[in-house]
Amino acid sequence: MPLQIPVLDDRRFADLFTEARSLIPTYAPEWTNHNPTDPGITLVELFAHLTEMLIYRLDRVTTANTVAFLNLLDGKTRAAADFEGKELELAAEIRATILHLRELDRAVACSDFEVLALRADPQQRVERARCVPRRNLAMDLVRDKPGYVSVIILPADGAEPALPALKSIVQAYLEPRVLVTTRPHVVGPFFVDVTVQTTVVPLRDQFEAGVKSSVANAVAAFLDPHTGGGDGRGWPFGRDVFASELYAVIDRLPEVDYVTTLSLAATPADRVVRRADGKLIGVSLQPHELVRAHIGAGDVTVTAV
Repeated sequence: MPLQIPVLDDRRFADLFTEARSLIPTYAPEWTNHNPTDPGITLVELFAHLTEMLIYRLDRVTTANTVAFLNLLDGKTRAAADFEGKELELAAEIRATILHLRELDRAVACSDFEVLALRADPQQRVERARCVPRRNLAMDLVRDKPGYVSVIILPADGAEPALPALKSIVQAYLEPRVLVTTRPHVVGPFFVDVTVQTTVVPLRDQFEAGVKSSVANAVAAFLDPHTGGGDGRGWPFGRDVFASELYAVIDRLPEVDYVTTLSLAATPADRVVRRADGKLIGVSLQPHELVRAHIGAGDVTVTAV
């Protein structure tokens, strides 16, 4: 809902004249002729008229006022005379200034750090970013560090060799945009290596080599940090890998009838999670980690019913 413009003074000529004439007996009791023909009354009417004009201007934002406000907002030097009679040009200038003010240029929340990290490189080689508050991941992955913020950047596919340069670019871009007491640190991605092995029963008339290749490619694509995940925009930072999801990915393939077994191994090994009865649940990840899948045709066994 737009803000309602306040009325600073709603008095008009008649109100001002009536009020001024009512004060005559108090301040000039010897003045007894209050008829319109009296020269004093004419002066009262004149001042009431001038006051009404001033009140009218008080309730209006002039072109000069608007230009002065714009100059204060963005630091530019504009002259009011350049916009006199050019309402459309002034409106465009107002819109451009407001849109510029809405652009994110300060990092306060985690989402701010992530947006700015993606914007830092002019060549757009930073594909994804993850902010981890109260951590200096360049030195310690576990210890809580108030005042520190770590930003993990994932280079675009093929831009991995540029990671050292990208870290410097993002670091230099963030430092002047953070709060005074905040210490940002830009680091590369941390991976948990996950090896997947599975046994599947194919549908009829399927070639074994084709089935193996299809299964390996589907699992690798699902866990890929660039194109994986449920939305195809990359496996999310810190999201656990569940065996049930991999079963579903494989089972949906047109070459596969069903999956008989699936096993997961991880580095570090303690990330593999099992139930009390030993049944596989998946692989756990920390908030700053991504998955690096390892599965090839040799990890897929095709068996008959």
